[in-house]
Amino acid sequence: MAENPLDKFFKAKSIAIFGASSSKEKPGYVIAENFIKNFDGKTYLINPKGGEILGHTVYKSVLEIDEPIDSAVIIVPAKYVPATIKDCAKKNIKTVTIISGGFKEIGEEGVELQRQIDQIARENNIRIIGPNCIGIFYPKRGLDMVFLPESKLKRPGIGSVSILSQSGAFGSAFLDIMGALGDGNYLSKFVSYGNASDINEADILEYFGQDPETKIILAYLEGFKEGRRFIEIARKVSLKKPIIAIKANRTEAGAQAVASHTASLAANDDVTEALFREAGIIRAYTWDDLFDSMIAFNNSLLPEGDRVLVITDGGGAGVMASDAIGLAGLQLGDLSPEIQKKMQEDLPPFFSVANPIDLTGSATAEQYLYALEQTIKDPLIDSITYIIIPTPPAVDVKALMQGLKPFAKKINKTITFCAIGGAEAEYIREELEKMNFPFYPTPARSVFAIKKLTEYANYLRAYGTELPVIREIPK
Repeated sequence: MAENPLDKFFKAKSIAIFGASSSKEKPGYVIAENFIKNFDGKTYLINPKGGEILGHTVYKSVLEIDEPIDSAVIIVPAKYVPATIKDCAKKNIKTVTIISGGFKEIGEEGVELQRQIDQIARENNIRIIGPNCIGIFYPKRGLDMVFLPESKLKRPGIGSVSILSQSGAFGSAFLDIMGALGDGNYLSKFVSYGNASDINEADILEYFGQDPETKIILAYLEGFKEGRRFIEIARKVSLKKPIIAIKANRTEAGAQAVASHTASLAANDDVTEALFREAGIIRAYTWDDLFDSMIAFNNSLLPEGDRVLVITDGGGAGVMASDAIGLAGLQLGDLSPEIQKKMQEDLPPFFSVANPIDLTGSATAEQYLYALEQTIKDPLIDSITYIIIPTPPAVDVKALMQGLKPFAKKINKTITFCAIGGAEAEYIREELEKMNFPFYPTPARSVFAIKKLTEYANYLRAYGTELPVIREIPK
């Protein structure tokens, strides 16, 4: 298999930062600090002014450095980028990430600058990520080109989700939200590729598809540089790992906004929809869709079918979940007669042991746990949405969370959780995230997650592919 161009970016042992700055408010300082503090390789700082940053020498030219350099980050004004690429060529640097904006996205002058850097790169076999991007973040190695300080953007820890994002701002928001979810340990690799003058969405998807550290792929796309190739790669990758994508630029207004953002071309949205479905890409339309799907795939199992059970202590929540199940094209499953009979014998007579299972406001933590213990054994149920309304006094929320911990290690069925309320619902969310269980604030979103898991499982089964186990058992 041919080496993917991204390999050299992620495996670089030495990095030159062009435009490193001693001014703390500038991107050149933040990126320099990121590498000095966290990168497991060598960092070289370049700025014509020279001096020092955080005790590290700043070289006036990369040509002053005797050691070989594998890769470069460029944060200089756009007009200086062509000359900087030429210096990289003289130093035999073969991979370059251009953070700087001011190229194709701004109009004719920028188009010419981008043409120049493309030509210089081609003539010298240099591969480029960008321009007009926030580059790469790889927490395992401390490779962090994101120019937003830790005080503004909490970095996620090491996990198995990799992200490709055409938008730097959207990509940074991905990272910030990931860092705030549970223990924050979600991210494998991140690439923001901006104008995609060279490395594009297809290259990145192919790399993540081959990467053993990546189990789930998130994508934010505004357009395609190699749309046909992207879909061909997606067909292969989606049979091994889920691809969850937002494709913006769906309307004329969106197309106009994108043209001034990353200079992307629009694609007919109906065509995009059909191609995504055919290639097994899980399409998200909103921010909530994207993260709800990611959490489901990261923290749950794929279902064997479309039969869903609702467990709740509130009749209204059960009705809402049932509606969502119907609208999602799923089925309310029927409990097996033996399990239903046993539960009717063991639970109070005013509990409804059907589907939904309504434990009523009288439910205790023990009864909630009993309902789960019985139903996860039921072969006629494929998925469970477990809805907790924590306000009734009978339910001891702390005891319920403590009782769920053993299930986190032995769960053998697709399950999503929902808690409706204020402070106690937030406590439930925090505890469930520690157990690697998917949590949602509404019944509809809890069911939506099951829908996405079921659709992907059905896609894999249609191709005779064994369902992968993505969920990691909590420690």
